[in-house]
Amino acid sequence: MKVPRLVVIGLLAVVVIAAAWRAARTRAFDQADRPLAAQPVAPAQGSAKPLARVQQPSVSQPPAVATQTPAAAPLEKETEERLGPFAISGNNYTVVLRKKHLAATEDAGAADGVVAMEIVDTAGTVLYRRSFPLEADPQSETFWRVFAHVLSGTNGKGLLVKSGPDIDESVPDPESKAPYEQIFGLVNGKLVPFSGPFFATLEKPDASGVVRTEGALGSQADELRMALGTGRFVMIVPIRLDWAQGKLMLGPQCAETAAGGAHATCQYQIYDPSAYLQRPKAVTFVRLYSTPDEKSGRAERVVVKPVSQIEFLACRADMVMKQPDASSPPSPTDWPLKDMLQVGLAPNTDAWLQVRLDGKVGWIHSDEDLAAVGLPEPKPEDQQP
Repeated sequence: MKVPRLVVIGLLAVVVIAAAWRAARTRAFDQADRPLAAQPVAPAQGSAKPLARVQQPSVSQPPAVATQTPAAAPLEKETEERLGPFAISGNNYTVVLRKKHLAATEDAGAADGVVAMEIVDTAGTVLYRRSFPLEADPQSETFWRVFAHVLSGTNGKGLLVKSGPDIDESVPDPESKAPYEQIFGLVNGKLVPFSGPFFATLEKPDASGVVRTEGALGSQADELRMALGTGRFVMIVPIRLDWAQGKLMLGPQCAETAAGGAHATCQYQIYDPSAYLQRPKAVTFVRLYSTPDEKSGRAERVVVKPVSQIEFLACRADMVMKQPDASSPPSPTDWPLKDMLQVGLAPNTDAWLQVRLDGKVGWIHSDEDLAAVGLPEPKPEDQQP
């Protein structure tokens, strides 16, 4: 009976050792297959953030996280698309789009995404290059697209490049798919970017595909119009396009100043107020000021009714422009809008709105008064971080 007992004990030991080895190997494979933990990414300096409370189109930045590619993922094949040539000041330039083609899978169809944009001359020399992530938003399967047009003004001509996730020029959608724009022109015989990308302007291509500026500003500059939101309403801000210096600047600064000379303000046009006006649902009141300054005198309390006649006449604001160095575009590992030009309200200032309320004209600026005349509450993403 001793021999069988030893056999049983030996078999049990073998089983225990085998089970332990198998469990250890399983844990090793599990750890090898587990994705790397996401690390917090600090916002890059110059990234696309709003100045003050100016509304900007939002684009989700893909997280810089190392992940493993499934073995069954489709192979990415690089393709090329050429736009142009575009004739500018006697020279021809071509915009070359480097694309990655993703084959169809069970979950998604085939797609092409732009991963780089190059501007080349007739000799094929690359004069400018900007990189893009293949997927602007992996969750919604959006890819970067790029368009190009000749930009023609009274005092000069250049190249206008539009880019953005899944943008479609034939279907304007300023709420979610407004493109970013970048202007290139000749300075001392060399094609250079005038700035980094910026919000889409109101100028659209004509039937020939040419984008034309609004008009001349002096002998060497033209005007572009940019629509910027405050969270409550949208104003049209003129941008000065200086062809000789190769720069974008805010439009002509206004000589008028607020009472007491606190800061300079300019008057701007309101963009399509009927698109976002919500009629007041109850009787309330607003404080109308005679000038866009609370120190100008005592405000008049004016009743607002659901049937009141409300008109938006103009806006006054102190605008600032932040312009990073455009000579060095972001590297392939950077967010492509890192060098974005930003325009917004000056810090610690408000935009004043001129209204005509049942025949009475005055200025308002507080959230309570803006809400009283039927302007919607600003969304959380429109607020200054």
